[in-house]
Amino acid sequence: MPKKINFFITSHLFPSLSVTGNSCALMCKHCEGKLLESLIPATTCDEFEKKAIALYGKGAKGLLITGGCDKRGHVPVNSLIPAIKKIKQKTELILIAHTGFISSEEADALSNSGLDGIGFDVIGDMSTAREVYGLDVSEKDYIESLRAMEEAGIMLFPHVCVGLHFGELKGECCALELIKTITSSTVIITGLMPVAGTPMAHVKPHPCDFEKVIKKAIEMFPNTPIVLGCAHSSGKDRGEIERIALLCGMSGIASPTMQTIDFARKKGFEISYYGTCCGILPDEKTRIEALL
Repeated sequence: MPKKINFFITSHLFPSLSVTGNSCALMCKHCEGKLLESLIPATTCDEFEKKAIALYGKGAKGLLITGGCDKRGHVPVNSLIPAIKKIKQKTELILIAHTGFISSEEADALSNSGLDGIGFDVIGDMSTAREVYGLDVSEKDYIESLRAMEEAGIMLFPHVCVGLHFGELKGECCALELIKTITSSTVIITGLMPVAGTPMAHVKPHPCDFEKVIKKAIEMFPNTPIVLGCAHSSGKDRGEIERIALLCGMSGIASPTMQTIDFARKKGFEISYYGTCCGILPDEKTRIEALL
């Protein structure tokens, strides 16, 4: 059987919009809201609808709705529900969201709006949640949000971040255990990204730590796609992590380097490209012929 790999290319095909603009109440130590600065602001229903339709006209296949969190770790995606309904009626855009913690009522409302999927960051060590995110939460809080999404019938693709605890492994395997309490369409492995101007600007997880978490995820979820998300370090480490992902047998890689694409070709992988967020299951409608 040939080796296969899916490469997910977002860029203009699947842009990210922030419902809070550059604002974030949490100001986590690894980001401090700086990652929001590169996103498209869309803070009202009218603004979101207009920008979504314009992006659709330019060839976008879908949108990620994200933004900053409030002090409870909640992203106010539900404020855009009227616009989400209109966009789903007027376009064929795939709409997914980062919601943060969510109640059953909020999950049901998003499901009824036509939202296609939710990505949810799961932390398995509560001291990491407290020291990096500034959140006083428990495993129960994560499980309740995961179950709320599952019971609402929304496609769910949880994320586990390697090295979030100041570059060290702490709780990643526990996070996978929490995810195993529900059924997810995909499990996304990401990694701490060094962001200039933050307290963790010079902190990076070691590539071998990705190998440990990736192998554990593949072992724990034999029937679920395990994908390397677009956030997975920088510089030469990024390519090394991608090669580890390929050789470990991950289903897909988001935003691969050209060196990784060349490496996959030389190793005889059958490559498929998709113009979507990596949480979306591969489909002929979202396939693209080559790297754009």
